[in-house]
Amino acid sequence: MVQTKLVFINGHRKLVPLDYRPRQDSDRAYNRHRTQTNGKYVAFYRSAQWLHLRQQILERDNGICQRCGMEATLVDHVVPSEDDWDDRLNADNLQSLCKDCHYYKTRRETAKRKKGVKRSMRINVIAGYPASGKTTYVAHHCGSHDLIFDYDAIMHALTGLPEHIKNIDVHDYVTLIRELILRKLKAEQTFDNVWIITTFPDEKLDSLLVSRDLHHLMLNTSKEVCIERLNKQHRNVPELVKVMSRIDEQKSEGKFSGFEIIAQ
Repeated sequence: MVQTKLVFINGHRKLVPLDYRPRQDSDRAYNRHRTQTNGKYVAFYRSAQWLHLRQQILERDNGICQRCGMEATLVDHVVPSEDDWDDRLNADNLQSLCKDCHYYKTRRETAKRKKGVKRSMRINVIAGYPASGKTTYVAHHCGSHDLIFDYDAIMHALTGLPEHIKNIDVHDYVTLIRELILRKLKAEQTFDNVWIITTFPDEKLDSLLVSRDLHHLMLNTSKEVCIERLNKQHRNVPELVKVMSRIDEQKSEGKFSGFEIIAQ
């Protein structure tokens, strides 16, 4: 007969095998081991500096888990501090999570760390005039294990509206999806290539992914060709010509200087 013992689990008495340790006992043992092997790590998470920053992040995220939308109970490093100790106080590397989302994120990180396999992930930021062929270029160059962020495609999928028609109320949701993707890309190297289709240079994106293999590409399709395509697509040509003018202004200001020009 298997020997058992009586323990409290979630406030209820329960008979469990004699060698079973409740989660709280496991946590205590883990924390004791971590204190003995990495006191600097433990001391940081008990410091006033961390506790103050933790509260700031919870307030920034309105106390909401950034993965599931439930109440957040802790603050997590997107890139684990044990992987990048120097980035431990960077607010852009912190997110509020609920207990369950943090648990499953940590499990995935541990499994990947034990497996020790990472892809050589290249991140490609694709810019150009409206109708310059950015989506088509990506479709012709992406592989079977790539990730593509296309604002227009996600807007279409979320609203059911015709392509290139924007719903201002859905815009925040598409932007949130992008932010979540960027946070995960900062922490992982899961794909062969990532394609981010955009219109203008994005300093925040560049700053967040500065440690990655980041490449900037710009299609050199002429303004005349783009306008012809826009007319055929029955899009708002006058408004999009203004967008083209803004791109030209940024070109003259040198904001596209780091982009590789792709002939079309």
